[in-house]
Amino acid sequence: MSTVRAEDREGGVRLLTLDRPPANAITPGLLNDLAAALDEAREDEAVRAVALTGSGRFFSAGLDLRGGIDFQAAVSTEGSVDPFAALRSCLLTFMRFPKPTVGMLGGHAIAGGLILVLACDYRLGLEGDYRIGLNEVEIGASFPRAAFEIVRLRLSHQQASELLLGAALYSASQAVRLGIVDELVPAATFEAVVIRRASRLGAFPRDAYAHTKAALVAEAIARIEAETPEEAQRGAAVWMTPESVQARAEQAKKLGS
Repeated sequence: MSTVRAEDREGGVRLLTLDRPPANAITPGLLNDLAAALDEAREDEAVRAVALTGSGRFFSAGLDLRGGIDFQAAVSTEGSVDPFAALRSCLLTFMRFPKPTVGMLGGHAIAGGLILVLACDYRLGLEGDYRIGLNEVEIGASFPRAAFEIVRLRLSHQQASELLLGAALYSASQAVRLGIVDELVPAATFEAVVIRRASRLGAFPRDAYAHTKAALVAEAIARIEAETPEEAQRGAAVWMTPESVQARAEQAKKLGS
């Protein structure tokens, strides 16, 4: 069963919904499902744009640390095991997707969950009571190259530094200031506005949009693809230091898991 639901809306917009209760936490399976949904949307001539959201109270809580990613194996196999292969593949699929993508941020988006929001070309947020942030440093996690390049592509240096190094969780009211969304929209009109904006972008001549988007992301894609197995392994090793392991254990206690 897929963890990503697809629904077609007016104006050639395909709405993709992350659907892995209770928090849409990220696993390799979810990332593969999302990449497959994007591939299907790319090949469907009737789809002019894609909107991405999450089911329930979460857009996504970020990486599921119990979801089958083995950082110890990555460290002990001299780079032959890449724990972030699915993430890299999915984010590259987003960046190479030739049609418009619109993030529909309607709930908590933490760490890797927020990276998926930032992967979208244009982003709208719901006015509401939820939290956003990139708290990887707080829990002893390194940023995979692909995730880091998404942040650098979308945010100013000042915004990226605040989010990455401060590792705080913010009220959704801060999303525009932080560059996460372009606008916050009231609940009564949120979905309609997202679909309308996506439809407008999708109405542009396809080749012109695709060519311009490819030029905008080309340097980021090149840096992602230039990462060596040894560099990826060094990043994975950060997760396994004693301080990092302890930080995640303390986080788990806070969350009651």
